[in-house]
Amino acid sequence: MSNRFREALESGEFVVTCELIPGRGANEPSQVKEYDAAVAIYGTGRVHAISITDNPGGNPAIAADAFADELENQGVPTLVHFTCKDKNRNQMQAQLYSMQRRGLENLLVMSGDYVYSGWEGRSRPVFDLDPVQATMLVTDMNSGLVIKGPKGDTREQAAHFYSGACVSPFKWTEAETMTQYWKMEKKLAAGANFIIQQLGYDARKMEEQLFYVREKGYGDVPMIANIYIISAGVAKFMKGGNIPGGFMSDELLGILQEEAKAEDKGKATRLLRAAKMVAIARGLGYAGVHIGGNGLTAEIFNTILDQADEIQDQWRDWVKEIHYGQPDGFYLYKPELDANGVPTGFNTHERAPLTDSYHNKKKILKGYGLSRAFHYWVLTPNKRFYGMLRSRMDGLDRKKGVNREHGLEHTCKAMLYGCMDCGDCGLLVTSYTCPMSGCPKSQRNGPCGGGADGWCEVYPNERYCIHVKNYHRRKKFNELVELDSFITPPNNWDFSHTSGWSNYTHERDNTYGRTYLQTPDQRPQAAKNKRTGAENESKES
Repeated sequence: MSNRFREALESGEFVVTCELIPGRGANEPSQVKEYDAAVAIYGTGRVHAISITDNPGGNPAIAADAFADELENQGVPTLVHFTCKDKNRNQMQAQLYSMQRRGLENLLVMSGDYVYSGWEGRSRPVFDLDPVQATMLVTDMNSGLVIKGPKGDTREQAAHFYSGACVSPFKWTEAETMTQYWKMEKKLAAGANFIIQQLGYDARKMEEQLFYVREKGYGDVPMIANIYIISAGVAKFMKGGNIPGGFMSDELLGILQEEAKAEDKGKATRLLRAAKMVAIARGLGYAGVHIGGNGLTAEIFNTILDQADEIQDQWRDWVKEIHYGQPDGFYLYKPELDANGVPTGFNTHERAPLTDSYHNKKKILKGYGLSRAFHYWVLTPNKRFYGMLRSRMDGLDRKKGVNREHGLEHTCKAMLYGCMDCGDCGLLVTSYTCPMSGCPKSQRNGPCGGGADGWCEVYPNERYCIHVKNYHRRKKFNELVELDSFITPPNNWDFSHTSGWSNYTHERDNTYGRTYLQTPDQRPQAAKNKRTGAENESKES
């Protein structure tokens, strides 16, 4: 069976996808409407895949792959959203097996919105894997998973998934921008075949993303721009922080509210703005566009794409108009200026200085100096007290077993970091901000896309994102390269309620299972390496 979406991207054809949200229930009128709309939109012949959301907004909904299966049976190619919030790795694998059996190949892997509802109260979020790790699982399944058994190893049949991932370039602090891009690199190293950006309305940020991937050696990976047809009502909802990761400027909100006073409630101007963004994306060099919005129809798609074709030659004129960023927000590259010194709306290729001194640096750095000193002297191989700790852990394990009580260690970690006693300690990865207790989504390889202005998506204005804290802690000691050098494997729950110190000194934990990112001339496939004691010393001292 051919895969139109994949074939178009691999051949260089400009790709268009449409996002639909099936919602709750099995046979509700809204789902029938969405299904009919999807068939009609694909029937225009201008759309390469229908993108189907997975429990959007953290609420239960019909399974994306079930809805996709029905569309695929009607000859409509789909892109199934595959989130980490509701499934552990075994259930993920089971769902992937089911999709493999039914011939569903296209995946968009992401963290997913935090869980906000459920039967008889809020459901328990899972986040067993982050999207980097989930992408690695998909990549391994494409190679044929090797399963260990009593009679030796067996290899499963290789799958043929075509997986992509997400990134949000529409971040306005230095820490959030850099950590978003670094996590995107990890997704690409893990095997992501394409990237779809999260929504935003700033052409300069759109260009920034392309500049970055080309600079880092991933220029051949298809980048797909997000075009969301936004109304004044949705914009106000977004402005209130109700769409995770979505940024709405005061300027654009005011424009949309004025447009809504028109007889058509602003529909014509909304569609023209979307057409301008399609033209910009094509002009900048994006591989395609991902179009979403409420009430999408075949007529809307034809209108947008027809208008985009008509105005394509003027795409540079629209760049300066589509510039609804945060005032004084951070951009990775310096602005391009015209002969009069006025910004053109484009970037230069010269990096902007990393000069951000976070507004509450004292709180972000609190306790790190002591933790860092402890790690240097006690947990760094070949340093003064490491041998003593290792000997002590070895003796206790042999005498009492690996499941022994370790109350002193756990009590100290619980008091200082909120330790959950997972045993596969992630404190080192995030500069002593625990990714299990400090991040509601347990993200070890970088931030989700839902935070804003340095705050956690789930606890805005209460908790800083742990990866923002990690960034500033590493930056203080000129160690930012650490955040862009390796992929942390998933938590191994064999170690739950065992000594993290013992697992570390015996080289069992995630520190010794890292996948190191290769330099641009060594890509596209990352190689897996085990850290030696010498590497530990050079990297962590």
